[in-house]
Amino acid sequence: MKSANATVRMGLALVSLLVPVSAIAQGAIPNVFNPNETELQKQSHFLTFVGSYIPETATSGRAYYNAIDPNQTKRTFTQWLKYAGFIGQESDWQPYGQQTILTGQPTGAGAYGPNIINTDSHAIVLNAADLGFVRNQFVRCKPSCSARNPIIFTYLENYPVAPFAASGSKFGSGGSSYPTQAEATAAIKSAIQRPLGALNPATGTGDGGVCPGPDVCVERIADVAFEWSAGENAATNSTTRFGQLLAYIFSHNGGGITETIAFPDGAIGKSVINGVPVLDYSTGQQRAIQGPLSAADPFADPFAPNLDGLGFKQMPGVCLVCHGGKPSRLTSTGAYPRKGMIDGFRLLPLDNRNLMFPDVPFPGIGDFTLGAQEPQIKKYNQAVLATVAAQPQRDDQGVIRPPHIAEVIRGWYSTGGNYSNDTTMSSPTQNGGWIPKGWRESPNGTAPAGSEKVYGDVVGPSCRSCHFNRELSLDFGTSANFHQESDLLQLSLLAECKQNNPDPNAKFMPLAHLTFQRFWEASDGSKTLTGPYQLGHTVDELANAFNQNGVAGYCATNP
Repeated sequence: MKSANATVRMGLALVSLLVPVSAIAQGAIPNVFNPNETELQKQSHFLTFVGSYIPETATSGRAYYNAIDPNQTKRTFTQWLKYAGFIGQESDWQPYGQQTILTGQPTGAGAYGPNIINTDSHAIVLNAADLGFVRNQFVRCKPSCSARNPIIFTYLENYPVAPFAASGSKFGSGGSSYPTQAEATAAIKSAIQRPLGALNPATGTGDGGVCPGPDVCVERIADVAFEWSAGENAATNSTTRFGQLLAYIFSHNGGGITETIAFPDGAIGKSVINGVPVLDYSTGQQRAIQGPLSAADPFADPFAPNLDGLGFKQMPGVCLVCHGGKPSRLTSTGAYPRKGMIDGFRLLPLDNRNLMFPDVPFPGIGDFTLGAQEPQIKKYNQAVLATVAAQPQRDDQGVIRPPHIAEVIRGWYSTGGNYSNDTTMSSPTQNGGWIPKGWRESPNGTAPAGSEKVYGDVVGPSCRSCHFNRELSLDFGTSANFHQESDLLQLSLLAECKQNNPDPNAKFMPLAHLTFQRFWEASDGSKTLTGPYQLGHTVDELANAFNQNGVAGYCATNP
């Protein structure tokens, strides 16, 4: 029997405390948790759909996996890696220790072998804007990423930052939601070495043993695999493409390591894991994880990631909130509809403004600074663009334009500065200051005065990561689209007005808990992640953009 602490650490990757405050204060995070709310309400404030939400359970998660993997050939991470072509055979995979990473998808002698990853591109970053993991990520295309309508495979390994966080950082416990450069560098250095066990301060990496607790554990938390293909049910020559998603939990104990799509047997019978109750979202009831696992049943309860430290939310919905699409109700026969095809589900680009990188090369390990990784990041983003229907469409404001995500990826790599209309993607580096046409002010466009600052300070760092993959009517691709009549202000600002008596059923924007905290902390105007992009008074900027007298003025009329 495996230790639950050793096998289910994903829930403690980001655990932070929100402290009620009695007055509106710059940089203060409003309290959103009502002492009388249920556990389900507490878990549902973030990373769940606003509006019509279809609750997901172990049953619906199992049905989704059966739809996209009907032959049960991808139930372990090594099975998927071999299927996608990242490794030559399952025995080549080594679950820990630094790898040999061959980019450009080489062929011939030496292209595969023990501990070799054969990929088109590779990047390792601290995803500091929304979930707070170090992400070691790869993309591979068939036949190539430059081919028309390629099949695309991408995966990422998630590593924690908390063990490297100084006192006072929410990446550890309490304090700021913005990691320091030193924290980012240390966490990425450890992750590229793919450690096991708890942090060894002398080496800055793992001690190789079984972790005594999640706050000191530096080993991998989980792996997430994406496919852009016709699916297992389609003919081999099908030109259809849609997004598919699998999540594998990394389980390590003294007896070995497993990476499967199911909760490990150390969690069987547990109704509380690392202090967080496991809920059946269809009823709001706490429940024990079902089991036991057996050879006849390749997995019992599908792994439900705890991405924000607040609750275990089921696949695929917990990822769809940012990757696009919505969960579906099962058919009368218990099947996931349309064989797992979910409209609007796409990959997400690497947005350098919202990431962090090491500030120095690592002798004997490699150079993973932003400058060194720019070529690989561009290749990754070019593959992401292939998953987007990038042709211009008419939005709800009557503007004919490409989707926000497509316009921005092309704009990042345009030549000619922030207002360039070049779409050749000929620049080798990403320009994080590039502004979409619908946000440009005079003399470069027709957006209202102040729009460019709102885009740079609010939309870019706090909104677009998820709204990129929403439908055109909600993708925030223009200032007019952003300002359409909606509940945006209520979702974004009402938390401040109601913090002394929060609504137990409220959902909040930004939709990720960490992004929500960063959004409010940046209201003091002194926060930054990568490069020169210092955030302004974000909360008041948003309120003023909607003709409110700051957040205080909004709360005065919305008590």
